Amino acid sequence: MIRPSLRQLSYLIAIDEEGSFSGAAEICAVTQSTLSAGIKELEAILGQKLVIRGRRKTALSPFGLEVAQNARDVLEGTDRIVARAKLMKNPLSGPLRLGIIPTIAPYMLPSILPTLQKHFPALELQLHEDLTGRLLEQLHKGHIDVALMAFPFKTQGMTQKLLFEEKFFIATPAHHTTQAMDIRDLEPEKLLLLDDGHCLRDHALLACDLQLPRRRKAFSATSLPTLIQMVSHGFGITLLPEMACAPDTLPAGVRILPFKGKHTPRRQIGLCWRQGDPRSKDYETLGETIK
Repeated sequence: MIRPSLRQLSYLIAIDEEGSFSGAAEICAVTQSTLSAGIKELEAILGQKLVIRGRRKTALSPFGLEVAQNARDVLEGTDRIVARAKLMKNPLSGPLRLGIIPTIAPYMLPSILPTLQKHFPALELQLHEDLTGRLLEQLHKGHIDVALMAFPFKTQGMTQKLLFEEKFFIATPAHHTTQAMDIRDLEPEKLLLLDDGHCLRDHALLACDLQLPRRRKAFSATSLPTLIQMVSHGFGITLLPEMACAPDTLPAGVRILPFKGKHTPRRQIGLCWRQGDPRSKDYETLGETIK
């Protein structure tokens, strides 16, 4: 299907506004013959008469007026696209769909969001909170642009940018008297963990080189705040990433203990996006800002 060009539509609008071919040609910065040829092509494409040529004044036919009005909407929309494209040449501007896992979102967003608003006011950030596996599916399908997540994690076809490492600590009920704990003292069968699907569960076990026994307490939680509440009420102990250990965010019934010795279990925090994404520089800038 042959469609009208933007140039042809602009010729028609100019005739409507100027009332003559000569005036329209001058406004469009083309010769009168070029403009006239463009209108004839447009009429041929649409199969309708658009311009009524009179002795004193040139006017549009009723259908020509309808086309001109729609053409104005089309050209205005095109102008907005061009203006937006120019704006997006600035770093971190325009829409950006950021995926973030639940064990990071409530702890990092309060500091990330004000910083991004201050330094990148033209950024239109759209947040998508979900588990790592589903975020990677959304990345592959192009439903989000970049994900803030924890590593290690297999991300085939993706670029990873590691930002920092954070330690794991032990969260115990407040009555616990130990000052620190050795990894070898952890009892996997009594350890409270998040449900399957949360990468924090796997990272905590991997970092501490722990194997879950077949038979263990059936206590688990769907979110980190729920897990912390379980600890505060004496259901057991758990492993928390450093960002979740701020004293002002923990209930009074929880005590945070470090690990003994040189080997402190850790997890890595970073960004992940599709390889070859044309906005890779933006994601690099986002990563440096978060760091």
